Amino acid sequence: MQTNQPNFWSIITSRIFFTIALIATVALVFGIIKSAIRKAEVSKQIQGLRSDIRSLESRNEQLARLIDYFKTDEFKEREARLRLGLQKPGEQVTIIPGVEDNKNEPAPVNIQENRPNWRKWFDYFFN
Repeated sequence: MQTNQPNFWSIITSRIFFTIALIATVALVFGIIKSAIRKAEVSKQIQGLRSDIRSLESRNEQLARLIDYFKTDEFKEREARLRLGLQKPGEQVTIIPGVEDNKNEPAPVNIQENRPNWRKWFDYFFN
């Protein structure tokens, strides 16, 4: 009972089938490696984003506490004293000569309006 059809084992053991199977295996392994590398990259990105989330949440909490402090009467009184020079009724402010508190004051501006305009520009760029 011999047929003209090739035997199953002869097809499997042929060189063409071996070459095709080898190419398919290499492609499959290459795809798996590529997928593993991509998964590692995505994991690293996720860890970075989680770290960013933690730092932003911490910053958000700090800002919320700062906003709450800005709403207090203590802050309003402090700013009124520092920026506006206000004082409580019956309170006296003592100014000590030679001691300057320039934290909240802008730097003094030297205004010399009698200089010609070209001289002002020259001083602006070269001083």
